[in-house]
Amino acid sequence: MSGARCQVSHAPHKKVQNADDNMYPENVEPTLTFILQESGITVLNNELGFSARNIKALCDVGNSTKKGSGAGYIGQKGIGFKSVFRVTDAPEIHSNGFHVKFDISEGQIGFVLPTVVSPCNIAMLSRLASKDPILLDNSCWNTCIRLPFRSKLCEGIIINNIVAMFSDLHPSLLLFLHRLKCIVFRNMLNDSLIVMRKEMVGNGIIKVSCGEEKMTWFVASKKLQADVMRSDVQTTEIAIAFTLQETNGNYRPLLDQQPVFAFLPLRTYGLKFILQGDFVLPSSREEVDGNSPWNQWLLSEFPGLFVSAEKSFCDLPCFRENPAKAVAAFMSFVPLVGEVHGFFSCLPRMIISKLRMSNCLLLEGDYNYWVPPCKVLRGWNDEARNLLPNSLLHDHLGLGFLNKDIVLSDPLARALGIEEYGPKVLFQIIASLCRTENGLKSMGLSWLSSWLNALYTISFHSPGQSLLHSGIETDIISKLQKIPFIPLSDGTFSSVDEGTIWLHSDGSGVDGGLEAFPHLYGKLRTVSPALLTASAVDISCLDGTSVDNLTRMLFKIGVQQLSAHDIVKVHILPAISDDTNVNRGKNLMIDYLCFVMIHLQSSCCNCHVEREFIVSELRNKAFILTNHGFKRSTEVSIHFGKDFGNPVDVNKLINSLDIVWHEVDISYLEHPATESLSYGLIKWRSFFQEIGVTDFVQVVQVDKSVADISLTISRDIWDTELISPRSTAKDWESIELVQLLSLLPTSVNRESCKYLLEILDTLWDDHYSAKTIGYCNFKPSGDGTPFKSSFICNMHDIQWAVSSMDTELHYPKDLFHDCDAVRSTLGASAPYSIPKIKSEKLLRDIGLKTEVTMSDILDIVKVWIKVVTREAIYYGLVDGSFKYSLVNWALPYAQRYIFSVHPDKYHNFKQSGFDTLNRLQIVVVEKLFYRNVIKNNGGASKKRFKCSCLLQGNVLYTTRDSDSHALYMELSCLFFDGNPELHLANFLHMITTMVESGSVEVQMEFFILNSQKVLKLPVEESVWSLPPSSMENDESIQISLASSEVNEQNSSKSKRKAGISSNWPPVDWKTAPDFSYARSNGFKTQAAVARPSRMLNGDDDVDVDTQTNAVPFEIDATLPMGNDSAMTSTALMLPDAENMDDQLGEAFNQNGSSTVLDLADKGPKAGASKFNIRDRLNTGAPNVVQALQTGKDGELAAFKHFTGLFGKRAVKWVNEINETGLPYDIVIGEKESEREYIEVKATKSARKDWFNITVREWQFAVEKGETFSVAHVILSDSDAKVTVYKNPVKLCQQGKLQLVVMMPR
Repeated sequence: MSGARCQVSHAPHKKVQNADDNMYPENVEPTLTFILQESGITVLNNELGFSARNIKALCDVGNSTKKGSGAGYIGQKGIGFKSVFRVTDAPEIHSNGFHVKFDISEGQIGFVLPTVVSPCNIAMLSRLASKDPILLDNSCWNTCIRLPFRSKLCEGIIINNIVAMFSDLHPSLLLFLHRLKCIVFRNMLNDSLIVMRKEMVGNGIIKVSCGEEKMTWFVASKKLQADVMRSDVQTTEIAIAFTLQETNGNYRPLLDQQPVFAFLPLRTYGLKFILQGDFVLPSSREEVDGNSPWNQWLLSEFPGLFVSAEKSFCDLPCFRENPAKAVAAFMSFVPLVGEVHGFFSCLPRMIISKLRMSNCLLLEGDYNYWVPPCKVLRGWNDEARNLLPNSLLHDHLGLGFLNKDIVLSDPLARALGIEEYGPKVLFQIIASLCRTENGLKSMGLSWLSSWLNALYTISFHSPGQSLLHSGIETDIISKLQKIPFIPLSDGTFSSVDEGTIWLHSDGSGVDGGLEAFPHLYGKLRTVSPALLTASAVDISCLDGTSVDNLTRMLFKIGVQQLSAHDIVKVHILPAISDDTNVNRGKNLMIDYLCFVMIHLQSSCCNCHVEREFIVSELRNKAFILTNHGFKRSTEVSIHFGKDFGNPVDVNKLINSLDIVWHEVDISYLEHPATESLSYGLIKWRSFFQEIGVTDFVQVVQVDKSVADISLTISRDIWDTELISPRSTAKDWESIELVQLLSLLPTSVNRESCKYLLEILDTLWDDHYSAKTIGYCNFKPSGDGTPFKSSFICNMHDIQWAVSSMDTELHYPKDLFHDCDAVRSTLGASAPYSIPKIKSEKLLRDIGLKTEVTMSDILDIVKVWIKVVTREAIYYGLVDGSFKYSLVNWALPYAQRYIFSVHPDKYHNFKQSGFDTLNRLQIVVVEKLFYRNVIKNNGGASKKRFKCSCLLQGNVLYTTRDSDSHALYMELSCLFFDGNPELHLANFLHMITTMVESGSVEVQMEFFILNSQKVLKLPVEESVWSLPPSSMENDESIQISLASSEVNEQNSSKSKRKAGISSNWPPVDWKTAPDFSYARSNGFKTQAAVARPSRMLNGDDDVDVDTQTNAVPFEIDATLPMGNDSAMTSTALMLPDAENMDDQLGEAFNQNGSSTVLDLADKGPKAGASKFNIRDRLNTGAPNVVQALQTGKDGELAAFKHFTGLFGKRAVKWVNEINETGLPYDIVIGEKESEREYIEVKATKSARKDWFNITVREWQFAVEKGETFSVAHVILSDSDAKVTVYKNPVKLCQQGKLQLVVMMPR
């Protein structure tokens, strides 16, 4: 069924198309009649009729008589007639005497081969066509076409579809036909009649009647020159038809969707008006061919036709009195983007684009003034017209009010770009006025108040406006904040962006009134009261809301209500932290801070919430006036001065220090507002303390990582608490205190340090005690691991505490608190901290001692030793030329040693101009003693001690028979701040020994450079030597001692070679008095004598304790000779050879390697000593070079031995590269807790049953006990035998080894 209907659906349109192409007599109304009968359809047309040419064309497919027409026909394909074969097999044509049919039932030749048939009864058909006598009489049907149905089309259902198809014929079918004016449909099946007749009214109005109903269209058309697109067509015409509803001569638009026409209707595309064009169609004739260039060209011409149709539409008689209504009606047909689809979807954008560029709208007023959409303002009201006169609107925005009768939809208005009356326009007006010179001022404050009222009303008070324009209003308010339109009290206009603007209101809440703060009030920018006055008389607001609306709008723009709290928060806080204000006058800045202080004392409810914020801002940013100008408390520490009740007299503390101390200026106390304030000083102190001002040093809390404070956290906390280095910590620190503590010791100002402790004692409990502890992994609840804060650690780590015993400064932990527990043990001899402190918390925190331990007693004894010095006592001055020459000879070697080993010491010594060396004097006496003297009180011991050498000040005292080593020990004190330098003395003693033993200079240089690693002096260095005046005679010494003065003379720094002095050793050195001991002992060096400290003239009758320490004959050049200046030369004697097995067990195996013996559990039997008793040790002649080599070979042999036992990683030879001077030669064990120390003693004599051991080595052996051993190495040409004596001290106690002390003759 659907297929059958599809076949016949276009048959009526084809007949209408053919009828419109026909030619008609002039005196007839071109009419086409359809008669539907059960047998078929009959078509009657009152055209001129067929010609022979027409009949011939029907017999030739594609040969149409319509081709070549310049104006074009609505049917051009040459097969229009053939469409009738869709409903019939034998259509008949009766016209102008032609009576033929084309019968295809006989074959396909029937399409083109006509068959003659009998004429039909046209008169009878004419009677059937109409019941109207007028139509019957006036009709002259020259052409009749009969379409008998095929047999299968006679079914009822298909017949009904054919009836419905004819009933769907719309009156608009006649709109765009060229000739046909009337269409009649006679249904014989139900005896119905439909007559559609077109009437051309004029002015573009076309009416089509359909029975009793009439439809009206406004049609605008345009002829196009078509030959630019198609050579076979000269012109073509396009048209637009707007459907109208007529009522009492007036028209209103009907906006139903309308089809597109190609002379006959195709389908709808979403347009509210009809488009007509000679479109190229596909064979289905259902839509426009979208790919056709012709169709695209036609489409591009419609926007121009649409826009030009507006003026003709407005010229219709019914709109002449009010063309604005015509514009509103016409604009309702404008399609919007998205409404139209298919081939014509781009048409809305094209039409709107054309309209935006055309004068298509009318302005309000008596004159019909046409303007484009961008020049009109829509949505206005009477208030807007009063606020924005036409001239104001035109001059500043170039706009006019849209005619009030032109009502447009919001989407169409937005699409056309029409400006909407609202906040945006009001902003544009005010912005333009502000850009114009005197523009806003010329409008007056009354107009400005009305403008503010209108802006508030339209933005926030109109129903639905706030939600609609919320995004726009936010942007506009932001822009308004930058526009200087707000009138100020000083007559100027400003914006809130230029600074806070305040609005007066009743009960502003300004504490005490602003008159007490004239400088502050002068800086407040307030809205002109005249603006509020003008708003109060605004007649546009009869309900009295104008003032309220104005103030609300000002607040929304950012104007602040004048209240004390808002002044503080909005004005003062930013201003008081602005460094540019600092240079504008101190009175303003003082006003700011004073205002805030007084306000915070008030009962302001907002301060309960925001007080902490305000105080924090002041503490971190506010500039405070001090005695050194305006400063921030976060940048420098600021303190109270005396006028603010500070108990600290800071001048007593820092008067001699290079430190800047900032104090709050007294101007705050002298402010007029303070004078009227009760308890002003107390309130100022409380306020300043809140913002970081202190009486004394400032201690602040800082956030740190645990890695930053790891040195202050004890190791047990790391282990037990498992604190990660990435953990956080809250620490306390005081940069100011660190600076103060670091400067006090440099000046050694005891009084300042004492006053510092007094200050801390006063303030500690209230201000500092809580800041001695920091916390790791800090939590607000207080949980966390505590540690000593940096604040208290700095007090621990700097020497600043004053002692009662000396003039130096000390660490607090090294001093005692003066209490009964300490005095009962140490009495007045303990180093007490002064002054005595009262705060128990301070006493505990800084670590003063309150109890006495054994370690403390030992430390006290050491202190006593330090304060005890030695005073020289001598008898008889003797010739000192030999000692002078010896020291003068040794000085260049000492210079080389200090230059190489102690370069820093040498540099400092050189910087002083070698002052101490220049003043050195050598005094040789017959007898030399010393006694102990206490420095502070001058008390002296009655007991004196004999000695051989003593350096006192710049005088080196020595006896004629003093040992060179003792002499060098005292000489070293000259270069090392009064302390003996053992290694220097050993070095000088060894090269002296080499000279005495006959070594030549080449051998000595080899020893000095390679063994001792002492370099030669650079050429530019002057060689040290003694000045001639250094050797004093008896008379000069007496004068020197009596006057307590020392003659200062420059030393001779000649460029002599750093070698042996020309004066020493003398040619007859072997017979010299000082070498008597050497002669009698095979030219070995005499033992050193204990060193004295100071000199006392006279020969008092006091006890003498002679201390002499022998030096062994053989010197081990690789070992230091001990730490004590009073050297003893000791030796360990080994058991007899024949008793070795009994005493120590088997010492060697068959391979000659050693066996380590541990005899700790084998105690000696009483009287079981197997050592030989002898008067003296058998010593051979010394050979220093050989002794050094023997020692080195012995250490190598021992190293190889222990490496074989324990591996190379576990054994370290400390002297492998050069001599270290340590009391051991080999270390075994990688971990410090498991190490053992080996001292190597080597010899090439298997019969030698002793070895030399220094006092330092013996002290080390006592200290280490079981971890110290002596490896005794006997070297031969082929191998070495190593015997290990573990814990030699214990072996001596058990009698298995014997300690021998050798004494000089």
